[in-house]
Amino acid sequence: MSTQDGLYFALDSLPRTAPIALGAAGAWFAVAFLGHQAMIDFATKSQSVSPSQEPRAYNLLENLCISRGIVMPKLKVIETPVMNAFASGVRTKNYTVTLTRGLMDRLDDEELEAVIAHELSHIENKDVRLLIIAVIFVGIFSFIGEGMFRGMMRTNISRTNNHRRSGGGNAAPLIFIGIAIVAVSYMLALLIRFSLSRRREFMADAGAVELTKNPDAMIRALQKISGNAELTQVPAEVREMAFENPRTGFAGVFATHPPIEKRIKALIEFGGGRLGTESRPAPRRRSTEDVSKKDKQPRRPWT
Repeated sequence: MSTQDGLYFALDSLPRTAPIALGAAGAWFAVAFLGHQAMIDFATKSQSVSPSQEPRAYNLLENLCISRGIVMPKLKVIETPVMNAFASGVRTKNYTVTLTRGLMDRLDDEELEAVIAHELSHIENKDVRLLIIAVIFVGIFSFIGEGMFRGMMRTNISRTNNHRRSGGGNAAPLIFIGIAIVAVSYMLALLIRFSLSRRREFMADAGAVELTKNPDAMIRALQKISGNAELTQVPAEVREMAFENPRTGFAGVFATHPPIEKRIKALIEFGGGRLGTESRPAPRRRSTEDVSKKDKQPRRPWT
C-alpha cells in the first residue's frame, strides 16, 4: 500500500468513524459533567461529614463563608494521614471542600482555616469549574483520537489484507497516519491541561490571606504540609486540584503547582507574612456566667 493509498483509505473511513467518536465523546461529557463528584468521591474514598461529626472544620468553613457572603459548600473527609485538601464542583449546589484526616489532625485552627480559605478562593475564582471541565476534555480528546485510529484500522484492515494478497505493499502509511492523529489529540489535551497556569495557586493563597487576614498561618500550614502531601492512591486529575501536588514530572516541566518555597516567598513579599511565627491561641469568649460574676463584684469607690 502506498502513502497515497493509505491517505485515501484514512479519508474514506473518516466520515464513518468521526460521528461515532463524537457521539461517544458527547455522552462521555454529559456523564462526567453530571457525575464527576461521584467519580471523585469513589476515586478518593471521601465521605461527607455533618457538623456534629466534625464541628471544628465545619465551623471554620461556615464562618469563612459567612464573612464572604457565599453559599457554603459541602464538607468531605478522606481518612488518610496525608496532609492535603482540594475543592471540586462546577455548580453552586455541588461545590465541595475535601480535607484529609492528617491535615485536620496536625494543623491548628488558624492553619486549617487558611487551607480552607485557599480552597474557597479556588471556588470563588472559578478555578475548580475550569479545571474539571478541562480534565473532562482531556479525556475526550484522547478518546476521540484513539477511537478514530481504531475505527480506521478496523475499516481498512480487510482492504489492506486484500491488497497484500494481490502483491501490494504494507499498511505502514495508514499506521503512521493513525499515530499522527493520536499524537495530535494528546498534544491538544496537554495544551488544555497546562493552559491552567500555576499562578492560580498563588492567587488562591492571596485570596486566603484576604479572607483570614493571617499570612503567617498560611506560611505555617505550607511548612507543615511540605513533604507530607503525596496522595499516592489518587488519580493524577484529582492531584492537580489538590492544595499541594509534589509530583513535578520531568525536571519540573509538567508540575501543576509551584514549589512551596516560592509560595512562601510570595506570601512574605506580597502578603506581609513572616517565617517562624508561633500560632496564636484564639481569644476566649466570655460566657454569660463570667459577665454576671464580674457585675456582682463590688466596685471600688472613687478617691
